[in-house]
Amino acid sequence: MSDQVLMAGAAKIDITPKENVWMDGMIRSHKSEGIHDSLFARALVVSPDGNKKNAIVIVSCDVCAIYANPLANHIRKAVSEKTGIQAENMIIACTHTHSGPALCGILNLSAEKYAAEEFTPKVIQVICQASDALHPATIGYDRGEETTVSHYRRLWTKDGKIVMNWEPYPAENIIGPAEEANNEVGVVKIVSADNPDSVIATVYNHAGHPNVMSGDNYMISADYPGLASKIIEDKFGGIAMFLNGAQGTMDIDGLKDRDWAGVTRTGTAMGKAVVDIVGKIKSQKADVKIKSISKKFSVPYRTITPQELSWAKKVIAESGGKIAPLADGVGDDYKAYLLLKLNEKKGESINLEMVGIALGDVALISFPGEPYNEIGAKIKKQSPFKYTYIVVLANDYTGYYPTKKAIGEGGYCVDTRNCDATAEEIVIKNSLDVLKSLAK
Repeated sequence: MSDQVLMAGAAKIDITPKENVWMDGMIRSHKSEGIHDSLFARALVVSPDGNKKNAIVIVSCDVCAIYANPLANHIRKAVSEKTGIQAENMIIACTHTHSGPALCGILNLSAEKYAAEEFTPKVIQVICQASDALHPATIGYDRGEETTVSHYRRLWTKDGKIVMNWEPYPAENIIGPAEEANNEVGVVKIVSADNPDSVIATVYNHAGHPNVMSGDNYMISADYPGLASKIIEDKFGGIAMFLNGAQGTMDIDGLKDRDWAGVTRTGTAMGKAVVDIVGKIKSQKADVKIKSISKKFSVPYRTITPQELSWAKKVIAESGGKIAPLADGVGDDYKAYLLLKLNEKKGESINLEMVGIALGDVALISFPGEPYNEIGAKIKKQSPFKYTYIVVLANDYTGYYPTKKAIGEGGYCVDTRNCDATAEEIVIKNSLDVLKSLAK
């Protein structure tokens, strides 16, 4: 795609389940029990010239995660057939709320009826609506920080262990975070070329875990990104689209504010940060480079040792194969079940797809899982773009991606990962390949 005048369209649709459903993100004992706040899918379509074949699609859905098959790939194919937009130019991302329907069923049963009858047709519909709304636009961007919502969640203890910031470990025995956090907030503002006061979309990127409400919650909610987006939309109009960053090691404060007041606090803080950054955007451009690249590659599955396999079989024999509900994290019963599944993947690889999108000086690069914040920071540091934002939980879900260093240190994400220690290097290399190609 060459440098041409920007065309953009956006739309929003309610995807709140009509019935009680299984929820994702935590291990729960039963289905949801009502609605606290509505869930939405927000779609942005951008084209350099109005030609749908050259357009790109970005969608943000208030759900925890989706698999490529049958959901994301089906949606992309259906939209392509209806609009002419190429499937490889689409990012279908999830905000990662832990109080939404279980589209993957990672820790619980999946909400299959909701996925087929509500989620899928509505996401297809909202992308088509955004596609039909294309009109001349301009783009602006800036960035800032928000440090009160997300915290680095891997903590060193005095006895040399890694614990998570939700574990009730004695405070006097905690040394502090294992690594530094990246709390950057990136904002892209798209407005009508005919009326600078008419906002089409405010896109914001920040790394975090929307699980203020723990597994004890059975009310459907978009958690803090839902409130933040509402605040931004009420302020500017248009749609406000949250794109989660490299958040595998980022989380809310796990030991306080785990209630609706906490959602209000974090959502308000996130919304205010974005509003403040939008206020810093001084110029909007109409002639910007719009480009998209899709790249597929793979990383090896983690190898399970004989000792791990023996331990897993013992745990499952003792538990009777049942996995107990937990407010946060997972127990040995789930870890044992995962080890048995991974042992069946011996010698196989995890297939991954990245979609890179250039919007002028901004690069967005998707990832189908939860990479550590440190991996995202390394990609950003080496990127040829002035602004680079990782968009995770996009187009598929393949689990956590720790650094090689962290795998040697242990902890929750290390214990529950699918990939092996070479994944960090492979992911960074392929990310930079995509970014360099976008910059040409």
